[in-house]
Amino acid sequence: MKNSVEQANLNVESVKVKKGLLPRVPTLSWTALLFLWLIFAMNATSREIMNRVMPAIIDEYHLSADVVGVIVSGIMVATGALSIWGAAWSDKRGQGWARKYSGVWMALGYTVFSILTGVPALTSFVAGFVIFQIIKNAFGGIGESIEVTTVSEWWPKERRGFALGAHHSAYPWGTLLSGLLISVILVSTHGNWRMPFLIVPLLIIPIYIGYWMFSNPRNFKKYEREAKNMNLTPSLDSGEVHGHKKGAILESLKNPNVLVGTICVLLAEAAFTGLNFWLAPYLAFVGNFDYAAAAGWSVIFTITGGIGQIFWGSISDVIGRKRTMMIAFAWLTIALVLFQFSANSILVLIAVQLFAGCCTNAIFPVIFSLVTDSAKEGYTGTAMGIAETGMYIGGASPVVLGIFINAGGGWNAQGGYITGLYFLSSCMIVAFILTILCTRETVGKKRGKDWALVSKKSCGIE
Repeated sequence: MKNSVEQANLNVESVKVKKGLLPRVPTLSWTALLFLWLIFAMNATSREIMNRVMPAIIDEYHLSADVVGVIVSGIMVATGALSIWGAAWSDKRGQGWARKYSGVWMALGYTVFSILTGVPALTSFVAGFVIFQIIKNAFGGIGESIEVTTVSEWWPKERRGFALGAHHSAYPWGTLLSGLLISVILVSTHGNWRMPFLIVPLLIIPIYIGYWMFSNPRNFKKYEREAKNMNLTPSLDSGEVHGHKKGAILESLKNPNVLVGTICVLLAEAAFTGLNFWLAPYLAFVGNFDYAAAAGWSVIFTITGGIGQIFWGSISDVIGRKRTMMIAFAWLTIALVLFQFSANSILVLIAVQLFAGCCTNAIFPVIFSLVTDSAKEGYTGTAMGIAETGMYIGGASPVVLGIFINAGGGWNAQGGYITGLYFLSSCMIVAFILTILCTRETVGKKRGKDWALVSKKSCGIE
């Protein structure tokens, strides 16, 4: 009976979303979203600096495509290597407002090791560069799972899709701004790729100080009280923000929505990381763009990337996570193949990137919403950690792309790049099929009424 009432309220509130551009939620939810958006933008930027300056790094260290593929993949996989452990530790350390106690250490880690990457004496050899990037990304992966989970806890359940979509727009839009800044720095320093690592990460310092002051028990209790007064459901079911049960990881993995959602986000990351690895070198070595131009023009897709995340995240609150995932995976299957024409002209490059951007980033918050919707009470952080770990295993796709590029004639030959695109597109087809067969809908009119090979109960839908 309780579940029926909650679902009825959810459906009523879903209708209300259509009446305005922005959802009606407590003001403190918006404030938390702003701070966490800025923090995640800096986390994302710490990873994307490498992709933006990759042609210059290739030149300095004289790296072949297959070697670069292994390096980038190792760095990306390191992002999720400790996410499950880190998320479970964060659940124990404190939930809700108290996640700042775990999040601050992750922010400090990815900031410090980004800066160290820019010190010439420490990265005169490629091994130094790789070590610092691996450590930095390990901090960043745990940080992302904490940051995403915190957003879901500061927002009502009925608005989770919008909140996570808006929050994750920090990756495309935050990295768009930083990508332009990196391009300016490269021009100003005559292509010195280390300077962006030294300068850009410092922006997080005032941001985190402001968030630390905001995130406190008084504000969190006020948010919960206001949400209930609006007939919305706080994501934490009580004011208790500490405590965690043993066995959370194995219990979460038994849920098909969590497990298959993790596999799907792995495949989505394979496509996203692969595209980011692929694009700047393709423009520089096949399209003959100079390095600064390749860095600047390779972030155009982030414009629609942010819009897509907010749009599809909001839509998923109404039509459901599963249906939205299917649309996004089908869209990306086509978009990735079109990138083979991106070096033909600036207009084609812009058009292809804007089309692809509608879903390149949007798929992540939708899957995260599916996972957090399905997580057992008190296991939200752990479920997110599992998804984050799976996601960054997908970051190994540059290994395959590097092999294809090398086999196709090296950096300056187009053939290997094209084969790589079809590989990434096939990953989206697999994800589409898994979504249909092995997940159950968690929100909207089709909640628990969709067809799949797994039961509603196993997916946390009573």
